[in-house]
Amino acid sequence: MPIKLATRLGRLGVRVEEGPKRVAVLWHSFFVDSHSWDRVLPVLTRLRTVVLIDGPSFGASDPLTRPATIEDCALATFDVLDSLGIERVDWVGNGWGGQVGIAAAVEEPRRIRSLVAIGSPTTPLAGRERRDLATALPFVRLFGFPAPIQSRLLRSILTERTIAVDAEAVRIVKNGFLGADRAGFVKAARSFVLDRPSLDDAALAVEAPTVFVAGDARAGWGPAEAESVTDRMMNARTRTMHGVRNIAPLEDADAVAGIVREHWAANARR
Repeated sequence: MPIKLATRLGRLGVRVEEGPKRVAVLWHSFFVDSHSWDRVLPVLTRLRTVVLIDGPSFGASDPLTRPATIEDCALATFDVLDSLGIERVDWVGNGWGGQVGIAAAVEEPRRIRSLVAIGSPTTPLAGRERRDLATALPFVRLFGFPAPIQSRLLRSILTERTIAVDAEAVRIVKNGFLGADRAGFVKAARSFVLDRPSLDDAALAVEAPTVFVAGDARAGWGPAEAESVTDRMMNARTRTMHGVRNIAPLEDADAVAGIVREHWAANARR
């Protein structure tokens, strides 16, 4: 069961899955909540105690009530860790969560042992994706997510194959955005997606060993885009995943767990 811990962004829903002494933080992608990690937990909890955080407006967390930044999310995570008495962690983030991990590694370098950022663009949202989201938000605030918007969202988040054959993945994704407070969702979307600035400079300042994971079925942020960033970072590399879009921990949990496990093993002495 999640607990709620006070942070500068309101109370955040937190699940702690007990494992070995070392601790990992998992922060999910936008549109979903921490249950999008459930398929990788059986592997990761054999290696770490895992702290799963629901971002503001999602899952068990309170709705966002004011404009905020990716950096605010990072600092709110440190509020959570301070409440739990945890000093240092390995960070694993998907989408939004990887972006928050980049900010966390810059804000408090000593507290981030390693970073895995899965499908986490460092560029601002642009083009059709930006126009579609900006157009949809006033409608969502008033009416929620009718079937046509649900369908469009699902096809931007999951591959067609996953939608066709994996009803559980579809359920987890839909529960993520359907369970969000409407007003809080709109504020979060504006703060962390529409108004998100470039994170390129922040990424270049990350000292922790880093892996960017890029899915080859994601539009606008594939392996080439990820490599253009990791090639300039201090200690980073890109791993490619095939046949996944935005939520790789749902679409190929085994591959995600393998990449994380390999990265942790390579940095076991840190």
